[in-house]
Amino acid sequence: MSSLSSLTFVNPSPPKQQQALAMFALVSSGMIWGLSWWPLKFFSAAGLDGHAIALTAYALVAVLALPLIWFERGYWRKEWHLLLLIGFFFGLANFLFTSALMMGTVVRGMLLFFLLPAWGVLGGKFLLKERLGLRRLLAAFLCLLGVFIIMGGVKVFAAPLSLADLAALIAGLCYTLAGISNRVAQRIPLASRTLISFVGCATIAVFGLGLHTPMIPAMPIMNWILLGLFACVWLMGGTALTTFGVTHVAASRAAVLQVMELLVAVVSAVLLGGETLHTEEYIGGALILSATLLEAFSSTEEEVHV
Repeated sequence: MSSLSSLTFVNPSPPKQQQALAMFALVSSGMIWGLSWWPLKFFSAAGLDGHAIALTAYALVAVLALPLIWFERGYWRKEWHLLLLIGFFFGLANFLFTSALMMGTVVRGMLLFFLLPAWGVLGGKFLLKERLGLRRLLAAFLCLLGVFIIMGGVKVFAAPLSLADLAALIAGLCYTLAGISNRVAQRIPLASRTLISFVGCATIAVFGLGLHTPMIPAMPIMNWILLGLFACVWLMGGTALTTFGVTHVAASRAAVLQVMELLVAVVSAVLLGGETLHTEEYIGGALILSATLLEAFSSTEEEVHV
């Protein structure tokens, strides 16, 4: 999953060629993260669950990331508590989001996770004391309405949410809290901000062993090789592309990654995963996509604030 909350820490005026390359990196990483359900479903079919993925793939990336994070300790030493918060919230978001995609349908999980604009409005208002413009309030309303429709309207109050639904919703909330922690931090380098999520995810998985025993079956050696490639190529590659992209383009343009990720995930799940969209998911998804686009391309200054 991408680390979009690093978007506020970008070079303000990079060369045009770098901007073009950065946008290409963002679009590419959006496709990578949007298609991440595909290998996750493969490993799920092989007998692994989300907890096992965190203990293996994410832990492998964490081991590779720790030396770089430690190398940058001189920069983040005074904000170590914020780095821990970023790692915890990003780690929990990754853990829950991975589990949601492996347990439930991709389309539903992605759409519920992308309640992000609503969480962002609430977090910005109550934690950062931001002044909210009408555009952001409209985005939050559209997002909440979309999720309400996807969940079946008033029927959502008649039955409890599934475990996959809850995981996707809480993952979105944790992702937003990680973004808020990222915005508060001033001295933590971009690499540490990005890579700490893998460390957090692996750490949460280790502590989670006291509550849950992960499914780690006896798989063919080729499956373990593919899992290692998924960690070192897919996860690390997507993270590297995202990190480069958000470092060289403005935040408003970099937010296109969220839109790309959502579109790629939903379309690919229908075309490649055999999933079907129901009427409520079409309507709710359109509302959520509209809300995400409003957030991605809104100006930083609005005429009316509340």
